Amino acid sequence: MAAIAIGSTACAGSRTAAPSPVTANAAFTTVSADGISALIPEGWVAQPAEDSAPYQGLTASPGPGVEERTLLRQGLIATRIDATDIGVPSDLYYLAAKGPLIEQVTRADGCRVTGHRVYVNHRPAWLQGSRSSPGDFIATGRGRCAHRGTATRWSYFVAAPGFGPARERGIPGSGLYLIVAATPAAPGAVQTLATMIKSVRFGQDTARDFVRAVRAA
Repeated sequence: MAAIAIGSTACAGSRTAAPSPVTANAAFTTVSADGISALIPEGWVAQPAEDSAPYQGLTASPGPGVEERTLLRQGLIATRIDATDIGVPSDLYYLAAKGPLIEQVTRADGCRVTGHRVYVNHRPAWLQGSRSSPGDFIATGRGRCAHRGTATRWSYFVAAPGFGPARERGIPGSGLYLIVAATPAAPGAVQTLATMIKSVRFGQDTARDFVRAVRAA
């Protein structure tokens, strides 16, 4: 069983006893599992993503676990797939990253995309891409959801390195990386989301390192 490591608390302001972690001066705690680390609001509960096979990494939420429906209101998922364990062609990770993986969030009832950016999208050769296509895909996005009168903000990062320059980043052997964060649309929500997304490290690398790699190429 994978273990969650709890690190020292990094505080972006005073330690208040506010009932909601979504504040402009929220405190954050470092957690890690399976070579992935992240900052989560103080008081959240983190656990390994061992029940989400074939994903490895961690989930976090204000409660004891993260379910798909509660994630759209408040939570964090930071995971990867070890391609050496799964043994499927890298092209399949491209398809997952570009389509159904993120559509679970972006096309959920009551949700809409407010921003989306694709940094690299090289279709594999069998999908009418060039013969030398690296078959990689990297994108970020953000949006809002409304559920029973509750508004939520969410952000995501997804990367399928394929055989492109991003393959040298992150954790060796990984075919797919995913970060999804959501929190109630309250004051400080944007800052909280940005902190969580930017803090996630796959090994030593953040989402920005993947983007820098493809931009440099």
